[in-house]
Amino acid sequence: MSKRALSDEGGCSPKTKRAAKETKPLDPKKFGGKTEEEVCQMLLPDHLAPSLDIIFMGINPGLYSAYLGHHYCNANNHFWPCLYESGLIPKKLGFMEDAEVLNYGIGMSNIVPRTTRSASELSRKEIKEWSKVMIERMQELKPLVICFNGKGIYEIYTGGKCTVGIQEEPLPGTDIVVYVMPSTSGRAATYPKRSDKLKFFSELKDLRDRLHREREEGGRGEPSSNPAVSSNQGVAEDGGKLQSSTVSSETSNLTGCADSSTSVTGCGSKNCESPISKQSTGGQVSQRVPVIVSSRK
Repeated sequence: MSKRALSDEGGCSPKTKRAAKETKPLDPKKFGGKTEEEVCQMLLPDHLAPSLDIIFMGINPGLYSAYLGHHYCNANNHFWPCLYESGLIPKKLGFMEDAEVLNYGIGMSNIVPRTTRSASELSRKEIKEWSKVMIERMQELKPLVICFNGKGIYEIYTGGKCTVGIQEEPLPGTDIVVYVMPSTSGRAATYPKRSDKLKFFSELKDLRDRLHREREEGGRGEPSSNPAVSSNQGVAEDGGKLQSSTVSSETSNLTGCADSSTSVTGCGSKNCESPISKQSTGGQVSQRVPVIVSSRK
């Protein structure tokens, strides 16, 4: 898998020349005087609750998301406009209001909690180990759908190729329908325009509505009934990159980093006794103690 298959929460990983540029130290003025190392110690809160309709899963927090403490905060990211224009939420929201998505049955998280400047800094081993934690969380929370925001990371997670759209198999050990969409980053090469990505959000809304109808008529739509086949609106095209997130309180003031390049120890390590590692929140070092799941209003 090329570096390009990896992405931060903002979308696809930079091209080679851009990646070389990003090895330069960041200007601390951009992050309130904090160095890159300090920002990478910050945490991005998850917005999760039991029995949601959809949980959007990214790869890991990037610098700006972690620093600001909000998901998809890059101005070039198409996530928030597409979420509203598709009808998945009834009112316009911006990244500063990301916790409000819980009111509409939507959650946000990442596979790996560690903040980096670029997701290419994550090892396959780290992604695999945190994927196990992610699956355990989803088994407890039981959303109708888990939507991976990016194709590349989903392929690393599964170890195989996939097409974007509804996947044939549910999340392991669950009946949670898996949907893969292209990265919502404006830098995603295959689907660079907002209109390119909107159709995937619209299909996701159709999937959610169909599963609601099936549940009302007698039960949840079983993934074993192959929703990919029963839906004639499936978009089976390549493209996009994937992302994910971790769990925290809706009212948490934790801030985290949404770009990859961190030296945090313990994340994804076999020596880490819990899915929690020492990072900092709001510039103060703290231990990530058991995940706090946001309550839904």
